[in-house]
Amino acid sequence: MGRSSENRIKFSKPTLTAIERRINSGEFTKESYLYDNGSHLAIRVRPNQSYSDSAFCVYERIRIRGQQKSKLYKRQIMKVGEARNAEVPISELRQKADSLFLEIQEGRDPQLLAQQLAAEQDNEQQLFSAKRSFRDMIFGSPTDQEGEYLPDGFVAERRPGDRYLIDIKNKCEALLVDLLDEPLYSISAEQVKAVYLQQVGKGETQLHNAMRILRSVWNWAQAKYDESDLFLRNPVSRAMKQLGVNINRSNRRTERLDDGDFKPYLKAVLGLREHDHTSAFRNGRDALLFMLFSGVRLTGTVTIRIAGIDLNRHTFKIIQKGGKQVELPLNTATETIVRNRLANLPEQTEYLFPGITGSGHYRDTKDARKIVKNASGVSVTNHDLRRTYKSIGAELEISPILIDELLSHAREGVDAHYIHPSMTKLREASQRIADYMIKKSGFDLTAALKGTW
Repeated sequence: MGRSSENRIKFSKPTLTAIERRINSGEFTKESYLYDNGSHLAIRVRPNQSYSDSAFCVYERIRIRGQQKSKLYKRQIMKVGEARNAEVPISELRQKADSLFLEIQEGRDPQLLAQQLAAEQDNEQQLFSAKRSFRDMIFGSPTDQEGEYLPDGFVAERRPGDRYLIDIKNKCEALLVDLLDEPLYSISAEQVKAVYLQQVGKGETQLHNAMRILRSVWNWAQAKYDESDLFLRNPVSRAMKQLGVNINRSNRRTERLDDGDFKPYLKAVLGLREHDHTSAFRNGRDALLFMLFSGVRLTGTVTIRIAGIDLNRHTFKIIQKGGKQVELPLNTATETIVRNRLANLPEQTEYLFPGITGSGHYRDTKDARKIVKNASGVSVTNHDLRRTYKSIGAELEISPILIDELLSHAREGVDAHYIHPSMTKLREASQRIADYMIKKSGFDLTAALKGTW
């Protein structure tokens, strides 16, 4: 870090523009610091990076005299802001840098100050990102390159299919255009109602679809920015409740497994055998069983990574809606399934349910469910298994909070931020639900699983 005269600059808007030109021209081949005359502020320049990725820093060598000896700290570099944050004036950053410098002179440990500052900046960046527009939340933050976006939006993290992506673009541009440039967190139930009433005569199905998209993006943001306290109550849910409108699909199923279904259904599922563990039927068998005994969605089940399984703690990790990773308990049934698969899977596989081709993960239980239906006479969808799990939990009078946590449901209100059941309580609840199903099946499922690889 040289401190030559050419590196000592009084920062202003014109000079910042000049600095940006120097950076973009490739003048800096290694990390460099441009020092501000008369203050303790510098711009750290990273090679091969744009000006917008550079940072403002505090710098100085500081001698602190103690009772017994003096201590000379090496030049301290503390990040006080991003150069791309044009909303923060240079004068404010100077003041912040000078204030930190005085604190260090007074005896504050620079390392502790740096840690504190880093934590504050993380919170500020989180809050700044959480205040993005509805449009940016969907597609990602725009970059300096026209038409390019950072992979930090709903579309990039949720990775919806092409059909759904096209649907999002069309519905938003046609029906939600008045909300797209609003900060997502600030969209109110009153605004949603106004948009709904304005568009209601243009096709109920399409409008309801658009409202579900807005609701999904809000739920994703709520999970992503759960520490910001900005996304506490979904305005779509509140607006539709006030209007007395049900935007959920009218053909929503209500099926579940009844007590008399468990024996024929599980017998048929266990009959799905093939010589190859990656077969659609072998994967289908264990995926159906795992969903039934855990309540986890199909996507969460088939994307379980072996690295996320902890048999010592009896837990596994999934990626829930919104992209947030959560840890859930294994009960005796699901742990038997996991141990059985781990003992027989090839070493070179990332997923608990590997793809048939040997790469990626297993996708769908459609073929397996068709065979089970023909063999047992019981027809249920993947989500019916999840509905069965939740229904039995309710019948056993298990706390709704525990059930929501096991199902990775987003909870609203203050309790969602402060009440988090222990893994022991979650495992006890999960075990009660699994035991009920096994009892109704009338046979030893654990023994059956161990003998039917």
